[in-house]
Amino acid sequence: MEHDNDNDDTKPNSKKFITFKHRESLLTQLLATDPNLRMIHDLIALFIFVFLLCKIEVFINEPTKFWEIFDGYIRNSSDLGQVIQIWFIMKMFVLCLHYPLVLFNNFFQYRWLINNFENNNYNSDILCEMYENRQYAGCLYQIILYTMYSCISIFAILFYCTYCILVYDIKLIGSFSLLIEMTRLLMKSHSFFIEKKDLFIEKETLKNLMVNKHHTNMYRSFWALSSRASFRKYIYYMFAPTLLYRDSYPRTKKIRWGRVLNFGLQFILFILLAMYVYQGYLVNLTKTCTESIELNLKLLYQIITPGIIFYWLFFYVFFHLYLNLTAELLRFGDRNFYEDFWNSKSAKVYYRKWNHVVQNWLYVYVFIPVDNRFQNRILTNFAVILISALMHEYIVSFYFRFFFPLMFIMFGISTPIVYLLEKYGLVKNLVSIKLIVTNWSILLAILIIEYNYRTSCPLSEPWKQIILPRFIHHVKI
Repeated sequence: MEHDNDNDDTKPNSKKFITFKHRESLLTQLLATDPNLRMIHDLIALFIFVFLLCKIEVFINEPTKFWEIFDGYIRNSSDLGQVIQIWFIMKMFVLCLHYPLVLFNNFFQYRWLINNFENNNYNSDILCEMYENRQYAGCLYQIILYTMYSCISIFAILFYCTYCILVYDIKLIGSFSLLIEMTRLLMKSHSFFIEKKDLFIEKETLKNLMVNKHHTNMYRSFWALSSRASFRKYIYYMFAPTLLYRDSYPRTKKIRWGRVLNFGLQFILFILLAMYVYQGYLVNLTKTCTESIELNLKLLYQIITPGIIFYWLFFYVFFHLYLNLTAELLRFGDRNFYEDFWNSKSAKVYYRKWNHVVQNWLYVYVFIPVDNRFQNRILTNFAVILISALMHEYIVSFYFRFFFPLMFIMFGISTPIVYLLEKYGLVKNLVSIKLIVTNWSILLAILIIEYNYRTSCPLSEPWKQIILPRFIHHVKI
């Protein structure tokens, strides 16, 4: 079922590009229709459950092993209260600044319509045409509006979050949570601003308002408009598993609590496994800065094996379990969060299928505007990759507290090169899931090894500590 409401006055700009409708996520569909895949899925879940039970027994008999593995997580979550406070303040900035700004702009447009009609400056047809062409505000007003929006986004969300992480020295778990939430709020608030800053009113609705203008209060009639920014709808959108604002989404009839329990238990189970893999394998690659790393097959096994596990755990835990759990609790009907990216044969197809939530946002608010402006697909694709790479690098840099642009190099530079090679037929089928997982594993391991060396033996000069790479001095061929 399409989520668009034909009777709604709202005409969001992105509706013509992305349509929401009732659909399950791909893995949910496959598990429901393929008994063989469902059996494999259940066996993996059972294996993980038994594995964790065995580890729990070991921890009970030898408590020191528990502290060896989970002491780092406990220390890195000691500032949980402060993290929640920063998260709450960021959320309040969005609700108390972004929403009133959009609502005020809606009222300004509505008042312009009413005042011009009351003063008999134009007839209704001309006024409707002027309004549709957005002639109600001059260039100065538009500059002020966009400046205020930019200041709220940059200073109240981006700078505030980064400042708090650095000044209060937020631990790793809290830093990652805040940086991801900061990015989510920036993208969500941008979509809301673009979709709702203009008050869309049908011509017939506008004419009816003009006819009855003497019998209704301007403030009451504005508040009764279905197309104005609604706080209730905005609140729902802030928690919904999508980055594209709509006044309405496809909704399921009820919350299926069996699914909630299933997704919730799996989420806890796989998170525990991810914690064990991270601490038990990756962190123990380097325990002290005096040890050197010998580059051999054993090291590659230590890097690639947990990297593969981490890659698939991240996909399954976040894109399948977490997003489906959130969607079920909010009765969100469109759960097309990903496609079969594991069958991709090109970089373009992989990034299109890997993450629909972010990909749709980039398509609507970066790809379409840049393509309309420059009419150059190569430049447009490069702009999308560049913005995405910069944001990924920003998160990684402030999460680890050092500048080591490996993510930007691999994502922002190598991806466009591969894309151009594929576009002009110089290579075929270069991108495969095996190559992507291997690169991701090596990238993750290098970042963690670099972080361990920097924290174990910091340099005396701060600028060297932030900029100079350390792991290359400890690799022995």
